[in-house]
Formats: sequence, structure tokens, C-alpha cells
Amino acid sequence: MQILMLHCDYFRCEAVEKTRISEDISIDRRRCEAGESVLVVFVCSERDDEKSPEVIVEKTVNEIEDIVGRVKPKSIVLHSFAHLSSSLANPGFAKKIYDKLYSILSLKGYQVFKTPFGWRDSFELKVKSHPVSKVSRKITI
Repeated sequence: MQILMLHCDYFRCEAVEKTRISEDISIDRRRCEAGESVLVVFVCSERDDEKSPEVIVEKTVNEIEDIVGRVKPKSIVLHSFAHLSSSLANPGFAKKIYDKLYSILSLKGYQVFKTPFGWRDSFELKVKSHPVSKVSRKITI
């Protein structure tokens, strides 16, 4: 799993075009906006993650919570971003992991937004500037 976490003033995203792997979404889910203080987590599932999904999810949640504890954002946005790796997991598997991350973080009490999976999109964000405003992690089994 590869993740890139950006502590932002705001994040705006619009799902523009379906791909062959896109999930079906309603018109009102095509836009996502979070502001003031948001941790944007770009998520990319890799082929090796398929060997032990529970471990990957647990470790990913721990990494996200570590940064959340440091920057104290008002919300978290999960954004599926296949561009972080050349060794991608199967799209069906990646979607399950993406949804599981959303569920666990939500159950833990965080305000979490999830952008539509598999869509071509446009996004806008403003990244803060402090020692942990830009953090990348490779999570392995």
C-alpha cells in the first residue's frame, strides 16, 4: 500500500468521467468538498497487499491516525490514487480496501469523506506548510 497524506486548508474534488472500473454514484456524490483543516489521504493498493489485506488495513489506519494525532484535522478525505504505484492491486480488491479504510476510520469517530472510486476527476487543494504537512508511507505486510 502506498499513501500520500497532505494536511490542507481545503480540498475540492469533482468526479468527471466514468472508467471501466468506476463505481456507480448518484449525481450529488460527484462533488466532494472539505475545508478549514483536512487531511487528504491518497490511497493506492498494491498487488502484494492482496496477500494479507487485514494487516495492510490495520497498518494503514495506524499510519493515518499517527498523522491525525499530530496535525489534528477537522476531517479526513480518502482519495483513491492509482498513480502512486506501478504494481497495482486488482481493482475489485482495491475498492474493498478503500471502503474498509473508510468504514474503520468512520467507526473510530473521525469525520471522513471518500471520493468516488475509479472515476476520472479534477481536484483542487491548498497544502499547509509545516513539518508533517506532506507525508508519504509505503505500508508492507
